[in-house]
Amino acid sequence: MFKTIVLACSLLVPDNCLEFHDTRGPYETYKQCQTRAYEMGNAIMTLQGNEMRPKAFRCDKLVGTKL
Repeated sequence: MFKTIVLACSLLVPDNCLEFHDTRGPYETYKQCQTRAYEMGNAIMTLQGNEMRPKAFRCDKLVGTKL
């Protein structure tokens, strides 16, 4: 199982970054997690306008029931 996290940074202040944690998962496969990360990136750009852009994502492998 994988948990999706997306890092997005401000275009105006590049060192101002936020982590966005997925609330839908976890996901069975890395590919599903990756697909969700791209979905989240598109949503971030839509909701934040031209100020925030996704820079990276990660899919954390969960151990047991830990989120």
